[in-house]
Amino acid sequence: MQRIPEEKIDEIRSQVDIVDVVGNYVQLKKQGRNYTGLCPFHGEKTPSFSVSPEKQIFHCFGCGKGGNVFSFLMQIDGLSFVESVKKVADLAHIPLDVAISQGDSSPGNKPDSQESKMIEIHQLASKLYHYLLMETEEGQDALQYLLDRGMSEQELDHFEIGFAPAHASTVTTFLKKREVDLALAVESGLLTERDDGEIVDRFRNRIMFPIKNDRGQLVGFSGRLFNQEDGPKYLNSPETPIFNKRNILYHFSDARQEIRKKEEILLLEGYMDVISSVSATFSNGVASMGTSLTEEHVQMIRRVTNRAIICYDGDRAGIEASFKAGTMLAEQHRLEVFVLQLPNGKDPDDFIRSEGAEKFAEIYTHQRLTWTAFKLQFFKRNRNLQNETDKIAYLGEALAEIGKLDQAVERELYLKQLGSEFDLSMEALKQQLQQTVVVKPKPHDYGGPPPESYGEYPSYEGDGGPVYEQFSFAQPSSVPSAGLTSEKRLLKYMLEDRDAFIQIRNLLEEHQTDFYHDNYKALYTHLIGFYASGNDANPLALMDQLKDDMARNLVSELEMMTVNTDVSIEEYQDYVQSLTKSSIERDIKEKEQALLTATQQGDMPAALELARTITTMRATMKNTPN
Repeated sequence: MQRIPEEKIDEIRSQVDIVDVVGNYVQLKKQGRNYTGLCPFHGEKTPSFSVSPEKQIFHCFGCGKGGNVFSFLMQIDGLSFVESVKKVADLAHIPLDVAISQGDSSPGNKPDSQESKMIEIHQLASKLYHYLLMETEEGQDALQYLLDRGMSEQELDHFEIGFAPAHASTVTTFLKKREVDLALAVESGLLTERDDGEIVDRFRNRIMFPIKNDRGQLVGFSGRLFNQEDGPKYLNSPETPIFNKRNILYHFSDARQEIRKKEEILLLEGYMDVISSVSATFSNGVASMGTSLTEEHVQMIRRVTNRAIICYDGDRAGIEASFKAGTMLAEQHRLEVFVLQLPNGKDPDDFIRSEGAEKFAEIYTHQRLTWTAFKLQFFKRNRNLQNETDKIAYLGEALAEIGKLDQAVERELYLKQLGSEFDLSMEALKQQLQQTVVVKPKPHDYGGPPPESYGEYPSYEGDGGPVYEQFSFAQPSSVPSAGLTSEKRLLKYMLEDRDAFIQIRNLLEEHQTDFYHDNYKALYTHLIGFYASGNDANPLALMDQLKDDMARNLVSELEMMTVNTDVSIEEYQDYVQSLTKSSIERDIKEKEQALLTATQQGDMPAALELARTITTMRATMKNTPN
């Protein structure tokens, strides 16, 4: 198997900006010389993920993950090294005639997976389904149904809509002729096995919607009935190694760029809603697979935007679903949420087909409800506001929601609306608001790691006097020791300058000292081998050769450091002496513990010898320059 030459890898890496690649997965904002965003590898509310266009690396200061453009794709998409290089080459439009096989010995490579073969099977089936819809007499009724619903042939081509005939073995026979592993097609969910062992098509007499994952890979289908036959209206692919509804939003991979451009995502309920919204030039629309939003969906959304526009069906179920989705997005994950309510309870597809794209755009742009405004409307639904009891209960709910708002102007706006609607004075509403809203710190409000110590804060509730509740403070981050700082700086200089590596290595040997922390010592060992192979300083190339994620993460962390570039050998010597001093300090602490043990055990000779050793070591450390 041919390996990709290092020169080719360097060329490919240099032709793509890591900011553009990462930006397809993470919502990035310019901050100084770098770009920041929420880390896609762990949940967080405050951005700690940084991308450096100058260094062409990424690093998360929260979870520690880091690397270059190849390692980012390897981690985010689960690719092998060769697969990530090929993907970047495609982005840069650089020809790369390298197949991926078991014989490849490139770093991090893995053989073709069963999942990849399942995806290829789905791609074959999708082409067949689309051909059957558009070009055959058998698909004519399904095609006419879609055209009657207002869909154009361009839309059908763009979304690769297809048709599965009523026959039991259309796809099965098609795949068999192409020598596809039918057992694997069954495992992928495309075919099914009967009790008697016969393998047949899963989808029959249905309009087929291909489903892609967030990487744009075709992983499943949703088949829709169109002629009143028995069975569920929609039949989705079953859960398989490549298809999990909790992790998939329809049209997400194609919508990602438009979501980033508009800085907001349009959440819809159905496939037809998405298709219609795209035809109305709202290509940021996505839909869940007939399920409520999941935590996995929210994490996908948070990677590309922090604003969601919910436009579900206008019926009772759609309104309930809007409230549930908005609660998860706005209150559990702190996204900015708006809700679109279309007239007469219509769903987006019907509304756009009947009223036109311009009318939808008008509502989208100028009539969206804030999350608070929607909730205030939602709370009215089951209240009879002509009844005093219901009216007072509603006002209590409304004031509780208004009290959650951070901005005084927003609170004032909604209070005025309530006052106008119910003929109440601002003074009375504000007084009631103060009595309704009680703000108390909670452990999770402070963030940070689990606390080691707790305090108490009094809250006055009821008639029994103050009730004390526990609360926690985030622990202050520890200040790095002088030795740790020296290790970081020395490695930083060695990473970026071969001559610096030689000078520092000579100083370490001269002072008979070494790096103390295991991961720093391991990276130093990698550097020795890297330079011994004749390489010049190149942190990005070094990352490609590191199989250890911890070592790669450390390189990205060091590359994010800002240090003085005009450095002398005297400064290197100061850092090396700092390592020596730190080593002596650790030895002294060990000897002091041994002295304490010897004294407690009454072993005076050993105690005296340890005391002399400690005195000598302290004198040595005193004479070691700072």
